[in-house]
Amino acid sequence: MSDTPTAVAIRYNPDHTGTFTVPDDALETPIWSRLKLAIRTKKLDHTVAGGAINLSWPDTLGVVRELGSKANQISLNFRFRPEGEAEGKLRAFAAQIRKTRELRSQITEVLTTDEIEARLKDMGFTKRELRDFQLRDLSHLLALSNGANFSVPGAGKTTVTFALHMLTRQPGHHFIVVAPKAAFQAWMDIVDECMVEDAPDGGSEPFTLLVGSEDETRKTLRSGATRFIMSYDMVIRQQGLLASHFATTPTHLVLDEAHRMKAGWQSQRGAFFLRTADDPVRRDILTGTPMPQAASDMESQLDFLWPGHGYGLEISHGKSPREVLGNLYVRTTKTELGLPPAERHFIDVGMDSGQLALYSIVRNEFLRNYSKQISRGMGDAQFLKARRSVMRLLQLSVNPTLALSAMANDDVKVDSAIVDQLLDEGHSAKMRAVMDHAYALARDGKKCVIWTIFTDTIHSFVSALADLNPVYIHGGVPSGLPSDPETREGRIRRFHEDPGCFVLVANPAAAGEGISLHTVCHNAIYADRSYVSTHYLQSIDRIHRLGLAPDEETHIHIYRSKAPPVIGSIDMSVSRRLVEKIRNMQQLLDDPDLHEIAFDEEEAADPLDYDVELKDIIDLIAEMEGTAPDVPPEVE
Repeated sequence: MSDTPTAVAIRYNPDHTGTFTVPDDALETPIWSRLKLAIRTKKLDHTVAGGAINLSWPDTLGVVRELGSKANQISLNFRFRPEGEAEGKLRAFAAQIRKTRELRSQITEVLTTDEIEARLKDMGFTKRELRDFQLRDLSHLLALSNGANFSVPGAGKTTVTFALHMLTRQPGHHFIVVAPKAAFQAWMDIVDECMVEDAPDGGSEPFTLLVGSEDETRKTLRSGATRFIMSYDMVIRQQGLLASHFATTPTHLVLDEAHRMKAGWQSQRGAFFLRTADDPVRRDILTGTPMPQAASDMESQLDFLWPGHGYGLEISHGKSPREVLGNLYVRTTKTELGLPPAERHFIDVGMDSGQLALYSIVRNEFLRNYSKQISRGMGDAQFLKARRSVMRLLQLSVNPTLALSAMANDDVKVDSAIVDQLLDEGHSAKMRAVMDHAYALARDGKKCVIWTIFTDTIHSFVSALADLNPVYIHGGVPSGLPSDPETREGRIRRFHEDPGCFVLVANPAAAGEGISLHTVCHNAIYADRSYVSTHYLQSIDRIHRLGLAPDEETHIHIYRSKAPPVIGSIDMSVSRRLVEKIRNMQQLLDDPDLHEIAFDEEEAADPLDYDVELKDIIDLIAEMEGTAPDVPPEVE
């Protein structure tokens, strides 16, 4: 074998992929085997043809970082040989890795807060005065080539990011924000709220919405405009156009509510952003809940910000997100905003007889079907069925008659006596308690928002609370103009302005982002909650955010169904899992408010009814099914 090092060529391709190539006589060399092993071990999407391996450019950078050390090149007897455009990209990548490693441990200020204010003033950014914490975050982000803003809602992430854009923009560069539709209005308003009309160098240019066909988007991007907003859904539909645009036009790309790409390569939106991550000249992510479910949620977001650096891989290997991130993010907490703490109240409500009987039957069926499978591993189809059963239990805990209808649609047989009992009971005890609470608040002239995860339950509340003139929002309510009463914006406006509208009933998945209710509403009532911490935390932030008076009280009322210990309350399961997820985020973000939320949840009494035993439930079901024995004469 020759002592001459094997040359491994690296190319950057027009389709944003990378290619490793070796000569035909090097296919048996150690480096070629090691390259293929590294790629397969990480399960990277790739193709192999002869002496060429093709994979995404960010993944190419990751492989170069892993294998390209001087020690590896000596021990494996090879040299990486970048060709053409790849040479400049790899040189920039190496410099960025060195710089980022330094910044993880210590931030070097680029501009002082005084210099930031002076520069913004010269640019015409004078209509909004930045607060101290916003200037601090802006100074920190300016020191980073890409950044993460994990501040709480109401801290002004939009304002800080727009100021960052103003301070970093260059002639000919584009600024593209990808956001949920609910956040569009905030971005559309930000220019007018911050910039004077005659700001120099086009500083007062409004944002342009990208909502049309691919041809319309292409024309708009070439129109001379430089600021754009588009939805995550639109990104998926126009991936080819956008990928080409990022590769050919210097773009500052911002992902608002960036946790929406947490699925990474497993989702279309995540895969697109990871595949094109190295093309935008700057990338920023904004989210108050960066890891709503687990530490793994951070992997794709970090790989988007720092492609090839291996930060996502470090997390997947068990390293804590806080240790991995270091100083590569900013967060303003509610404590720093000076918000008075919210008060949380847990109200546990016992189930009625029919509800308890059906809940027990479904619970037993769930255990029978899945308890053994969990230890052995569960396939995708079984997992989907298990999730459906969990949602059925959640619905049974709040609205058993609607759960019964769903079960009938699935051809689940339920004894007619139990059906009759449920229909006689009507609304569950929990729903009745929630509605009584809303009426009591209305009598005191107070508005409230009722949160529930089920669309049918939203409509049940709206119908039952008709005399409180409620409005509702769920995924089927379209966005639109505030003047249109059928849009979410029109309904929110009515809740704010109509003194006779006392209740907003909403789904946290649909209304947990992009709306502010804190000026008119200080009571949130949770009829149920899901296992998704983002939905819970963001829905709280609708009424607990910057702008509250120092003496204003915010009340969070959490209703839970009480169940016997031998049966268990699914609401308690939700509570435990939310605590774990919120604690994980607290460890990353060092946020005292998250600590208080988790602590209150942990300190709340368990929603368990110790007066009911297993034999009582068995007898109750038997009685309703008509299989109970006759009562002995001596105890009649």
